[in-house]
Amino acid sequence: MNVTEAQKLSSLQKGYPKALKDLFGDLAAPDIWYLGNLSLFEEKAVGFCGSRDATENGISTAADCSRQLSEQGVVVVSGYAPGVDMASHEAALSSGGRTIIVLPEGMGHFRIKRSIKPLWDWDRVLVISYFPPNAIWRADRAMDRNKAIVALSSAVIVIEARERGGTLNAGFTALKMSKPLFVAIYNEMNGGREGNQQLISEGATPLLRSRASGSAQLRRVFDILGSSQGNDIKFAS
Repeated sequence: MNVTEAQKLSSLQKGYPKALKDLFGDLAAPDIWYLGNLSLFEEKAVGFCGSRDATENGISTAADCSRQLSEQGVVVVSGYAPGVDMASHEAALSSGGRTIIVLPEGMGHFRIKRSIKPLWDWDRVLVISYFPPNAIWRADRAMDRNKAIVALSSAVIVIEARERGGTLNAGFTALKMSKPLFVAIYNEMNGGREGNQQLISEGATPLLRSRASGSAQLRRVFDILGSSQGNDIKFAS
């Protein structure tokens, strides 16, 4: 499958996600260009937003969270930038999970990145863009794309938000949309992540690590996913 096989989905067609219709409100929801498994729109999902130059701890935290969620059948949603985005997708696929990639540019610019190519499985991946196929990357499109990541997710995890920028904006978008927002906090966090504290002060839930296992404590995330979807999610205690 390649970009020339990308299909267009209008808001009037079956399979168009209600979350995106709601996101655009009274405006006409844009066409979606997609590659991969469209049924992933129907699954429980958690969005990941974070720095493209995240620290080693940030990368490992994103991968840990993504892996735990994927092992319980939760779809991971993120962008396609280096750092947190790619760590989330790679961890999902390497653990047998599924992932949705939301592009900040047109589908004509999409290529499978070398780091993730050995893990790629079109049955477990959905790549989408609601920008024209030839649209180039722009900062405003990246910001707009973050809104779609939040909209498609039942909960959002933020890793290493700075004092300003796209990750912080995504966090505030989640709060504005009343999406449960979890912000990673750990002792080794470096400076330049002041946005994490900003989001927590505005109502986000701190996401901590277990002292015993060193893994992120996702019980509250799983609780929200279970209640929001009307299904029970089983996970290790």
